[in-house]
Amino acid sequence: VMVTRNVEDVIEETLKSAVGLWDELLVDDSGSSDDTVDIVRQFGGRIYHTAGRNLGERKQGLVDRAKGDWILVLDADERISHELFDELKHILYFDKTMHMLDFAKGAKSSENSYVAYAISYQNYVFGKPVYWGGEKYSKVRLFRRGCGRISPVPLHEEVIIKNHGIGELRGIIHHYSFRTPWQLFNKFTRYARTAADEKKRKGEALSFAKLFLYGPHMFWARFVLEKGYLDGWRGFMLALAFGYMEGLTYWIILL
Repeated sequence: VMVTRNVEDVIEETLKSAVGLWDELLVDDSGSSDDTVDIVRQFGGRIYHTAGRNLGERKQGLVDRAKGDWILVLDADERISHELFDELKHILYFDKTMHMLDFAKGAKSSENSYVAYAISYQNYVFGKPVYWGGEKYSKVRLFRRGCGRISPVPLHEEVIIKNHGIGELRGIIHHYSFRTPWQLFNKFTRYARTAADEKKRKGEALSFAKLFLYGPHMFWARFVLEKGYLDGWRGFMLALAFGYMEGLTYWIILL
């Protein structure tokens, strides 16, 4: 499942990296004006248009429509590594084979040790990998349908798994989130507006610290405390962008 908007520059390579993993490709598009929808249809994807819902709700809406046993959540700028592809293929093939064997025996379907798998990310800034500044993390991206839900939030949604084991895969997702300076600026400006709307909705109060100190502190934390400086000027640009987003969020609330 995937949510898209004007991502023709990256989505084709993303879908190519995952060909052979899906039985159905479900995409919720936010009114793309480029060739995004046409590219998705070339890969056999089904397009939906959901208005008035946030990112997490839209992804969960796709999960609710899915019919397969497993759900793979991807963003349009995320590409599956060769090692990860092999791991995912093994999990899906093994699960399907065991299900068929159990069905033939008249037994209940066998359960894997895990109902969800977390995958590590390799992030890229302007085409080069970055390793510091808080950019090393993993997320649950594969889970058995019915065993998890996507958090209904407008930013940084997560797959929530309760009372089940979560495995960790060795392969990685290549994340091309920050491709050009202009795209980076636009993305963090959009994030700030979305975060400001959410904070307004919750009635969060403003303060001097939030208006004048949160932005610089975010830059300091990313660039110095989390050693973003080890990624050179790319680490500096990324930390600056996070500081800009954090500060802008509260100024938007004020204005």
